Amino acid sequence: MKRACHFLVLVAVMLGTSCKKNSSSSSGSQTVISIAKPTGVFSSAGSTSSTVLDHNELKGVLIRALWKDIEPTEGNFNFSSIDAQVSSTKAKGKKYSLGIIAGGIGSPDWLITQKGVPYFNYLFQGTMPYKLPLIWDSNVLLYLGKLADKLAGKYDSDPSLLLVYVPQMTANGIEGHLNGFDKNAFAAAGYTETKWIDASVQNANKFASAFSNKALAFEVHDLFSSTVPASTIINTLWNDNTLNHRIGAAMWWISGGTTYQPNLLTALENFPGDIYCQVIDKSSNASSFPNNDYSKVFEQAKKIRARYIEPWDYEFGLTTWNNLFHDFNAYADTLKKY
Repeated sequence: MKRACHFLVLVAVMLGTSCKKNSSSSSGSQTVISIAKPTGVFSSAGSTSSTVLDHNELKGVLIRALWKDIEPTEGNFNFSSIDAQVSSTKAKGKKYSLGIIAGGIGSPDWLITQKGVPYFNYLFQGTMPYKLPLIWDSNVLLYLGKLADKLAGKYDSDPSLLLVYVPQMTANGIEGHLNGFDKNAFAAAGYTETKWIDASVQNANKFASAFSNKALAFEVHDLFSSTVPASTIINTLWNDNTLNHRIGAAMWWISGGTTYQPNLLTALENFPGDIYCQVIDKSSNASSFPNNDYSKVFEQAKKIRARYIEPWDYEFGLTTWNNLFHDFNAYADTLKKY
């Protein structure tokens, strides 16, 4: 969080409020820093869809953009793709979350071709070749930090923005996975768990410093079958008193099942902080859910004390899940505020 010789009192009047008292000076005076955190049902997409935005149980939507689209050349930013989505969302009186896609699929080419940052060649979804800038490189962190500052300068003061996902140098740029990567080849490029953890924490801290008024989330997956990086990162960020419990964990693979990444699921069940979920699939792909039962997603969300969930935009064109959405909204409003 940004530091100065004085502290601002931030008043939250949106969905869900988080409060924490901190000592602020040698005189022992205290101030209450309040941060609005989202609760309930958001959509994972559909920021321009009336079907999504008009749904009675919808609290807000996730707005996404590629880093390479908003900074096509170094230092020249174009936020029009985000602004169009923000305008349509706010016109319907809804809140929004913001996810900027970095990684190989979202990072601008100039980062490699002009700045010469080191990278790793990989195939996304098994077929599409991409170059992944290596997050532990100081220049990669430098330009991610500049991105954070520009985004925050534009959106940090918008009360309709309630959550910012930390961009990651991963296979798809938000989710914390390296699916399809060869561990030995990535290690030869310099990967170690320690370097990954340290760089990820540094990047998350920078985004939290830039977005000083917002809640943030860091999405987690196992890396090369290890839960250590994800668990270490989210607990380090949550336990950092200077961050005022603003950075929670995101789980973009909630299904109601327990066989996928079981150790990480246990770590999330034991995680003391905020959890933000996105459903792993749409309900029409019933085999993605235990016993073909989509409702198990919401049972699991409650079990891990998730405060927020993003079904796919597909679900808001149905009436099937209205009671599930209503029930989860009511549950999320009862969660402890920090």
